[in-house]
Amino acid sequence: MNELISLTQSAINGELQQTVNARELHVFLESKQDFSTWMKNRIEKYGFVENQDFVVFRKKMEANNATMIEYHITINMAKELAMVERNEKGRDV
Repeated sequence: MNELISLTQSAINGELQQTVNARELHVFLESKQDFSTWMKNRIEKYGFVENQDFVVFRKKMEANNATMIEYHITINMAKELAMVERNEKGRDV
């Protein structure tokens, strides 16, 4: 099977699970929304729960001293996000 989006492993709720980088999924789905807005809206609208459906990592950016937030999401969350995108890329996932 060809891997459309790279999988990693993250500790979620004390268990090691396969996860997807939400930023990579967002790019793959070709969403027109800004990533942070897209992610926050999806979490709120579909009731995803931190440390159950996803984990958050904050990275300091050296260039402008900003903080970038990364989300590692479970496979089930990634599938649901892909389905609600309602496009061909979502069906591919």
